[in-house]
Amino acid sequence: MRCLACKALFRVKTSWDNLFIKKNYYLCDNCIIKYPAKYTYVAIPFDSLIHIFSVFDTSYDVNPISFILEREYLFKFISTKYNLKKVVFLYFDSFKEMMENKECINTLALLKRKIVVMLTYFSKY
Repeated sequence: MRCLACKALFRVKTSWDNLFIKKNYYLCDNCIIKYPAKYTYVAIPFDSLIHIFSVFDTSYDVNPISFILEREYLFKFISTKYNLKKVVFLYFDSFKEMMENKECINTLALLKRKIVVMLTYFSKY
């Protein structure tokens, strides 16, 4: 396979336990160590309380698509914590992108539902 972050070729070890299980890996072992996931939670009061979950606390110069497994893990956690039919769920790549869409969030706050935002990078800059 090819790492989406550093473009290096890497091999996934197979055994009898995972021989017939197809799982996609997007990062090599070096990039997993280089870009560790640090899941954070912040609640910010707008018109209503906004719950922000993020995968990383700093921004990296890597394509966000390479962190699919980390975002999938966070989404599973959010979906077990909140009933996604009763909340407004938004996804942004960065905190800056979320603040550029502040008017949209303020409009959604008028629905009187919980707003849950998932970010890849929670860096204010």
